[in-house]
Amino acid sequence: MGRLTWILIILNVVIFELVFSMPESLMDTAFNLLAFSSPQIFEVWRLFTSLFVHASASHLFFNMLGLYFFGRVVEEELNPRRFLLLYFIAGLAGSLVYGLTSANPVVGASGCVFGLMGYAMIMKPKKMIKLYVFPLPLGIIAIIFAIIESILVYYGEVISGVAHIAHVAGMFTGIASAFLVDTKRAAKCSLWLVLFVVILVLLGPVFGLIIGIGNLLLGAIDFVVGIVLYGLAKLIGVILW
Repeated sequence: MGRLTWILIILNVVIFELVFSMPESLMDTAFNLLAFSSPQIFEVWRLFTSLFVHASASHLFFNMLGLYFFGRVVEEELNPRRFLLLYFIAGLAGSLVYGLTSANPVVGASGCVFGLMGYAMIMKPKKMIKLYVFPLPLGIIAIIFAIIESILVYYGEVISGVAHIAHVAGMFTGIASAFLVDTKRAAKCSLWLVLFVVILVLLGPVFGLIIGIGNLLLGAIDFVVGIVLYGLAKLIGVILW
């Protein structure tokens, strides 16, 4: 189970290693050729290549972490063709919506991952996952992400330099896809999200503590993974370039 999820993770990691193994000038050229930006919208390949390029090891780590947890859940629901269709349409929607608000280049699989999350939060809100080390219902984690990203779209897009609006666009693409696939089930499962919102309001400090501890642990893992990824890229660079 999760075969396509693992293939996508491996593909993203391999591309990251190849790009970051390049000499700096060549790596800059690769980013310029593969990233998407609205002024280059007619260079259609960028809409797809940008989804597999990541700006840093941390960017890659957190996207692949989300892909691992949400991708496996969605693969249980969709056949391979529909899974890939959702993945890429959510990513494309994220890039295009971001292009409406900024001419800056954008890279990464964030829109794709948020699309999978949006689908999963509607179809399997009660599914327990350990994204923050401690097991929590998928619906609660998704609601927290949705709230944070919505706030960042309003306040932090320019300051952070992160394409938060692409995340939100990808998420809504996933939600819309869930309703298109099975409207009755999606509507019924959405009632759980209402209950989870109430629980979050009542037990906000508890979930804040859990997420705070989880973020500390994930930060430590991210640091170690970064050392490994950059070290491997440097080794590949010695061999290839």
